[in-house]
Amino acid sequence: MRFQADSSNGPMVVTVVSADENTVTVDGNHPLAGMTLTFDVEIADVRDASEEELSHGHVHGPEGHEH
Repeated sequence: MRFQADSSNGPMVVTVVSADENTVTVDGNHPLAGMTLTFDVEIADVRDASEEELSHGHVHGPEGHEH
């Protein structure tokens, strides 16, 4: 069974891995954690980073980025 739980980092989905009358053990890892994933991608566009992206150290989407 999976459900959403509140954590100090916000909501997260957890999976119940075992339960008895006193204890419930949950796993907070993503369901694909530990699996080998292969992606088939196509690069559609390449552009230079904006000054804001360079100063922040990461890319921003077309609508900008809120910090």
